[in-house]
Amino acid sequence: MTFPSAPPPTSPTGEEITDYYSALGPLLRMAWGDNLHFGYWDGPQDRSSPEEATDRFTDLLADRLGVGPGQRVLDAGCGVGRPALRVASRTGARVLGVTISREQVGQAVELAREAEMGERVRFEYGDVTRLPHEAGSFDAVLAFESIVHMDRPVALREMARVLRPGGRIVLTDTFPLGDGTDGAGDSGDVASFGRFEAYPGLMADAGLELEELTDVTDHTKFTFMRVIDGILRCRREFEREHGVSVEEVLGSLEPAHPGTATQSGGEAVGCLVAAARKPVAA
Repeated sequence: MTFPSAPPPTSPTGEEITDYYSALGPLLRMAWGDNLHFGYWDGPQDRSSPEEATDRFTDLLADRLGVGPGQRVLDAGCGVGRPALRVASRTGARVLGVTISREQVGQAVELAREAEMGERVRFEYGDVTRLPHEAGSFDAVLAFESIVHMDRPVALREMARVLRPGGRIVLTDTFPLGDGTDGAGDSGDVASFGRFEAYPGLMADAGLELEELTDVTDHTKFTFMRVIDGILRCRREFEREHGVSVEEVLGSLEPAHPGTATQSGGEAVGCLVAAARKPVAA
């Protein structure tokens, strides 16, 4: 989960992303859980826990992948691995999670071991924009809130390359609401907004056929305030366990990610779901 700002002129480096999650990750996992992404609620009266709401969002995306037992899914930017494990459990597919953080690889491997799913779900260190896998290696690709850290056109072309003809890419992205000027960032930001209206062109330029573009903001907009509630509930335990204050953690992120404070209320952040298919050659 990130607090994005306006698109920076250059993409963040792997080291910047790793440092960001090394600093924020322990706090987020304690306050929110192992799903480092938005939750999905039916409305303001939905009292689902963060775990229930984030798992619901994972299931929504897993069902759009269109895969079954034995097929291969790439989780592009897998975080600490919980969505990959849930996708594998729900669909029966084999999942490979890729993250640019070696720390997250270790955490994901441990989660897979605890779930006794190490044979069907693997994790590796890598850059989604430069994958070592051959063309057509995967039956589907999932990018769950990870494309906010990437050069979108480059990442989509690479995902399309490793996808087999007829396979699907399913992703989530953030986009600015209103005039999109709140929290305007610079090249130091570790995340950036996408543009809802840009997705038809982005998918076409990657050689993909857009099948769905849905604004799910009405279901995800409760995330930020509930993250804050979680941080307030766990702050004493976190500070006792880690020996650093919540204010110090959040303050350490500001120089590299100035959008954090302005976006933490969530009011200016929209969320979309996009699904596209790689055409089958004639």
